[in-house]
Amino acid sequence: MKYFVDHLRKSIHSQQFAGDSCGFIDTPVTYREFTNCPAYIKGLIEEKAYSRCTECVSAPTKLQQKVIS
Repeated sequence: MKYFVDHLRKSIHSQQFAGDSCGFIDTPVTYREFTNCPAYIKGLIEEKAYSRCTECVSAPTKLQQKVIS
C-alpha cells in the first residue's frame, strides 16, 4: 500500500515514511485505511478537507540531512 489514511485525524500518510512520530499507530484500526489510489487521496484532500501528514511530507528532507551530517 502506498498511502495510509487516518479517518480519525483526517490525515494522509506515506507508507514509506509513516512512523511513530505521525501518531498513526495510535489511531484505532476501525479508523485506518490503506490504499494505492492517488485519485482517491486527491479526492479526500480536495473534497473532504483531509491533509497530508507533515511528518511524512518532511521525512525525505530529514533523511537527507542525516546523510549529509
